[in-house]
Amino acid sequence: MLPKSIYPSICLGFLINTAVGDVLDVFDTKNYAKTDIITRDVAIIGGGASGTYAAINLRKNGTSVVLVEKEGVLGGHTNTYTDPTTGTTVDYGVQAYLNSTITLDFFAYFNVSVVNYSASSVTIEPADFKTGETVIFDPSEDLTPWAQQLAKYPWLDATWDVPQPVPADLLLPFGEFIVKYNLTDLAYYIYFSASGLSDPLEQSTVNVMKMVDQAYIDESEGASLGTANKDNSEIYVKALAELGSNALLSSTVTAASRPTTDSGVSLVVKTPSGSKLIKAKKLLITIPLTLDNMKPFALNTQEKNLFSQFTYMGYYTILLNNTGLPSGYEWINANDSSSTYNIPELPGACQVVATRISGLFYAWYRSPVAVTQREVEASTIAAIRKLQKAGNYTATDPTVVEYRSHTPFKLKVTAEAISNGFYEELYGLQGKRSTWYTGAAMVSHNTGVIWNFTNALLPDLAV
Repeated sequence: MLPKSIYPSICLGFLINTAVGDVLDVFDTKNYAKTDIITRDVAIIGGGASGTYAAINLRKNGTSVVLVEKEGVLGGHTNTYTDPTTGTTVDYGVQAYLNSTITLDFFAYFNVSVVNYSASSVTIEPADFKTGETVIFDPSEDLTPWAQQLAKYPWLDATWDVPQPVPADLLLPFGEFIVKYNLTDLAYYIYFSASGLSDPLEQSTVNVMKMVDQAYIDESEGASLGTANKDNSEIYVKALAELGSNALLSSTVTAASRPTTDSGVSLVVKTPSGSKLIKAKKLLITIPLTLDNMKPFALNTQEKNLFSQFTYMGYYTILLNNTGLPSGYEWINANDSSSTYNIPELPGACQVVATRISGLFYAWYRSPVAVTQREVEASTIAAIRKLQKAGNYTATDPTVVEYRSHTPFKLKVTAEAISNGFYEELYGLQGKRSTWYTGAAMVSHNTGVIWNFTNALLPDLAV
């Protein structure tokens, strides 16, 4: 057994090597090779939609940046598969973008052509994924009465900074809200449209409104864009090429110093080539603000209290082949219960969809809590086998081609927390300790809305 004294440990920003009795400050530049010290105006954590947008636009305007992303690619919720034989692409994450000036400008910057988005032409088959049997029901898809409710709260389009006192209807469970306003015939369609939500009837209505917002309605009515090449990852590939060594992929922050004097930040980052020290004047955090994600950032009491209140959902995307299912169909998960408006009990796959590559399907999986990859794959394959049997399709063993986790997804807090001013306090963190925040938890899961929110922060971040 090796003596415990040789084990190094990181504690409060110091590396303690008890074998020799040395105490090394992990933020001291003397402890790093010059090539491992990165000095920038702004450090950005997270290379999804908001982080990539911020990095490109700050850099374009003369502010130096470094972007830290835990995955091996940029793009966040954008997942694209390329068939190795034909080169045909399939987007199985983000499907479309809001047709807005900020979207058009960002795509134009990278010379990525966009077209009006149209969903694949497939036949919709509602089925109970627990049995595979067809479910016959006819939910309304007319969101006009829902839009009338949204119009009461126009500020919801662009912010989580709700007024105080919070309008009581926003804090009602969604299941009660739709009964109150005679919207029950829309319940299933709203659930299905609210990507990632697995228990919508129990959610505070405001949480559902932030998923199926006016931007979503605009997109569903035609104001949506897709790439001409049917490759939503194209802008992120080009963004990575532009950022070059300013993007640290497969990298995570392990320690941070964020003085209250607003004198800049220091970050220790674990990368595939070893630890790096980032010295930046300002910090932009775009990752989900869960306590686990934020622990390395030297949280103070207020920050810890806020981030600890967030809970989230599990959301996963997978590609499968050898399903035995016919092309040209999309199966959507439903049940026969009118008391739940045919909304299925989850966790489980919410849809199985044929793609434009023959034999390849994608499935989106929702869960009230995080689950393992093994659970997602096993449950989805079990559902496909039920569909095979009920539909008299060929019995096969489906194979997972790709799997992506979007968890933690849809960060939320309780109605009580919202009523007590949670978001006002959260927004009050902007700029403190040289740190700013953007991303889905701060505003929306709609990419165009996120870009607008992020764009509004850029003047404060520019150096």
